[in-house]
Amino acid sequence: MENENAKTEQNLKSVLEMIGQKRKKHGERYERFLWTVAQLLRVEFPGTFAGMSEAQLRQLIAFVDTVGEDTQAMMKRLKDACAGCGWCCSQTGNIVVSAEDAERISRQLKQKRDDLFVMRNNEWTIKNAHPCQWWNQKTGRCQIYSIRPVTCRIWPSSLPNEQGIRCLQPVAECAYAVRVTAVKVMESLEAQKKAAGS
Repeated sequence: MENENAKTEQNLKSVLEMIGQKRKKHGERYERFLWTVAQLLRVEFPGTFAGMSEAQLRQLIAFVDTVGEDTQAMMKRLKDACAGCGWCCSQTGNIVVSAEDAERISRQLKQKRDDLFVMRNNEWTIKNAHPCQWWNQKTGRCQIYSIRPVTCRIWPSSLPNEQGIRCLQPVAECAYAVRVTAVKVMESLEAQKKAAGS
């Protein structure tokens, strides 16, 4: 039992460190995201979070956001939460792509990779990405949708981090990311209730 408690304490410490790293990396943007998810949860589930302070609720959201992986099934189930606003295409300043995507897209568009992509901090990124060079501002649609990079296919999830976990992009303006995170929180609470009841 003592060994299990020590392991649980170490796991909690690790998660809290990851939350701290995410807060440091994204700063105010992450805090805005947590606030937006908290507001959605309070509106849709007022009784569930009535006795919880704002700080407690944000910490719960950050915890679930950090440890709960976004599955393809969940993302597919909630795809209607995407407002189709084009924020991900028009406002993201640094769109990271895999080396394979950079090669594949360059080849299919019959253009040099270095004309379309640039290597920054050991990552390939779309060269003109604010807005993305392939986002049509009039229609709000991607001009290379059928060959778009994996990072665009899995948005609002990110490419796997150092631990191999995909996390949601902390973007308060993305209704999809906010909804998925809120659902993850509610499903996590439901799983805890079931575990406590059995």
